[in-house]
Amino acid sequence: MDMSEPPTWDDVEACIKYLGEKGVPIDDVKCFDEVVNLKRFVESRGDDNEFMGLQVHQKWAKYFEKAKSIAAYSELLKIAQFVFALPAHNANVERVFSLMHSQWTKERNQLSVQSLKGILFLQYNFKDMSCKDFHAHMLSNKKVLRKISSTAKYKWADKKDEEEKPDEEEEKPDEEEDQD
Repeated sequence: MDMSEPPTWDDVEACIKYLGEKGVPIDDVKCFDEVVNLKRFVESRGDDNEFMGLQVHQKWAKYFEKAKSIAAYSELLKIAQFVFALPAHNANVERVFSLMHSQWTKERNQLSVQSLKGILFLQYNFKDMSCKDFHAHMLSNKKVLRKISSTAKYKWADKKDEEEKPDEEEEKPDEEEDQD
């Protein structure tokens, strides 16, 4: 998959068998022709240091860009999508657990899962943003500001709203009588 050397049909055939067991159908006849084209492509790039210096996904992107149509690589695309969908490491998961540990301390053990999820979401997705930039971003997003200032996010607010509704209905007939 790393295109450091031309692929062998035996390797691709083993991959096709594995994917078939996982429910990903690959047309092996069509794939054979695509592998022959891929082999030619890799062999033609063997002395190209710039190409060999690219990351694996970039090499595949170059191959797919060079092809005339999706029909020329449709089965290889299925294989590549499956392989590249699998993370090569679990650093992101470890990072989230580390963030969670830093937030869910003995002093803050009463945080709800939803609150912790929100904190982690912000820390993870806005990690490259300074406090000043985040503040400006929040001030520019009116929809988020309305949600922050509303009580809809609290469970007690729903109960309070339900309790107030009957009172509001009872007040309406009185108001109508005053208008008569």
